[in-house]
Amino acid sequence: MLMAEYNISIEDGVITMNEAKRLLKETVEIQQVLIDMKLHLENEHI
Repeated sequence: MLMAEYNISIEDGVITMNEAKRLLKETVEIQQVLIDMKLHLENEHI
């Protein structure tokens, strides 16, 4: 989803404020998923 948003955003060569906000939101959501996965894996090894 993030790459799709990015490709749409750069089509015209300008990233608008709304596009930037959507990209940031997607990035934060991906980071949260990765953190959750990391914590889950760490807890399995304890």
